[in-house]
Amino acid sequence: MKKYILKSLLILSILSICGYAGDKYTTFAESPIIAVPIDKTSSWYLGIGIVRAKLRGCGLVKCSYEDVTYGAMIRGGYEFNEYFGVEARGIRTFLDKGPFGGTPLQHVGIFAKPQYPVAEQVNAYGLLGYGYTENLGNGARLNYFDNDHGFSAGIGLEYDLSDRALNSYTNQGKNWSLFVDYQRLLIKSGVADMDVTSLGIKYDF
Repeated sequence: MKKYILKSLLILSILSICGYAGDKYTTFAESPIIAVPIDKTSSWYLGIGIVRAKLRGCGLVKCSYEDVTYGAMIRGGYEFNEYFGVEARGIRTFLDKGPFGGTPLQHVGIFAKPQYPVAEQVNAYGLLGYGYTENLGNGARLNYFDNDHGFSAGIGLEYDLSDRALNSYTNQGKNWSLFVDYQRLLIKSGVADMDVTSLGIKYDF
């Protein structure tokens, strides 16, 4: 009788240990998929868009003037994390819509990019940096503006087009987003006001 009881207890002990090990093994096998999604915290990106540039100031022909032209822009940079990045951008306008024959502009700049995720798929950002802007049209002959360099700044919003809930494990941060931003090309005294509004698409590598 005692042998029978001892054998029964031994068998139950072995089954309990095996069952515990099996549960532990199952949890270990499944936990990386459920609890550890891959999320990329930094990335290179590239964007293109269309721009509307407005130039306002005082020239020799007319003391108050306003010129509007349209063109394209390219932007690229690196985001160190969700709160800060750096960006370089170039802008060129070529479609005349101004009353003085149009004043096409060319601009290049490099910026610090502070940013903040205001919603799950919406990112607000600022641009603070240095830019060079050149007048490529008739405006230079009318003394609108020739070329200059200095402080440049802007603000914008980006809307993430990816589904992070579905792609966080496999996408690894690669996604498309739409952006809209406003930039003052040069902020300094004695220079015409040059404002640019941009709309485009951006890809994070």
